[in-house]
Amino acid sequence: MHLFEPQCVAPTSCLLGQSPVWSPSEGLLWWVDPNRAKLHRYNPKTGNARRYDLPLKASVIALSQGELLMAGELEIGFFDPSTEEYTKLVAVADEAEGNRINCGGVAPDGSFWFATMDSHEADARSSWYRLAPDRTIASLKQKPVVIPSSACFSPDGATFYTCDTTEQEIHSFDVEDGSRLANRRIFSTTSSGAGYPDGSTIDSEGYLWNAEWDGARLVRYSPEGVIDRIVKLPVSRITGCCFGGRDLKTLYVTTARTGLTSFQLDMQPFAGSLFALQTEIQGRRSAEWTGR
Repeated sequence: MHLFEPQCVAPTSCLLGQSPVWSPSEGLLWWVDPNRAKLHRYNPKTGNARRYDLPLKASVIALSQGELLMAGELEIGFFDPSTEEYTKLVAVADEAEGNRINCGGVAPDGSFWFATMDSHEADARSSWYRLAPDRTIASLKQKPVVIPSSACFSPDGATFYTCDTTEQEIHSFDVEDGSRLANRRIFSTTSSGAGYPDGSTIDSEGYLWNAEWDGARLVRYSPEGVIDRIVKLPVSRITGCCFGGRDLKTLYVTTARTGLTSFQLDMQPFAGSLFALQTEIQGRRSAEWTGR
């Protein structure tokens, strides 16, 4: 598989750029910077980027019938880019004080799966939830971790992937009846390398691409958890990735600059930017939340 060099396509200097989502109907790439409560948009046809102010620190976005479903703090809502209006949809109840939503993704059945965590990254008190199309929220009842990252599914929907970032582990689960997780296991670890597993995406061959925080690289894993490819980037804090473009062969990569020293920022002038690289492998179209 041939990979081209990653290129900075939007020098946005995000503190914590994350949750990239490709909208095929618009031909646009969306992502968020929760630390600044911003939404970003990139148009590959023009090369232009735009930034929107948000009423909440959204950590996750997903497509939903022409709008963006967004989750942050302890609520989920809709954002309409055409009007720049936000509508709160539902709040998450019974969470520990100081917890917030950190990651999420849409399942093949149109439900939205998301995880909360300790905002101070000190205690293992995460929870996983499933937001059904009818707006009901159910707990997925999983062992808490300090920092949960990633929420993606195998092409057949039978396997769910997420990360225990602090422990440098990528986990996989069996999905039962589309609404329960079973048989938690370690899919792969990054303990032998420099990075911590963060956001992920699945390509058309069922391989998982994972962004490594402080690893300066993307790693492609086979369905068996074996490293298949490594893509180096010129910035260290890689946060997420998704496929986009007309043929879904452009891999977009979000990055961060938060926590870097002045010296590190001098060495990484594009930290916090959006990168893109071309690949011969095709991605998969993002699932959309089907509720209203």
